[in-house]
Amino acid sequence: MSVIAQRLDQKLKSLPPAKAASVERLVWDVLQVVDFEPAAPTSRLADVQAHEAHVARCLEMPSELDGSDLERPEQGVSEKREDW
Repeated sequence: MSVIAQRLDQKLKSLPPAKAASVERLVWDVLQVVDFEPAAPTSRLADVQAHEAHVARCLEMPSELDGSDLERPEQGVSEKREDW
């Protein structure tokens, strides 16, 4: 056991229970910060590259799929209305 661990152990034993619990929570918080592993910086790069590849595929679509040959019917042509 390191000197710091021994000192912390001795201090926790000598503190009132409420104060010892508070110190333990602080130590746990510090351990969580130390153990935290952020996402690899390359993951963001991979997302950007995947998006760029998707956009490139969409731009390479054949012209017959781009919707330019579709004609919009006149307004009201396909509506069914009752005669009054």
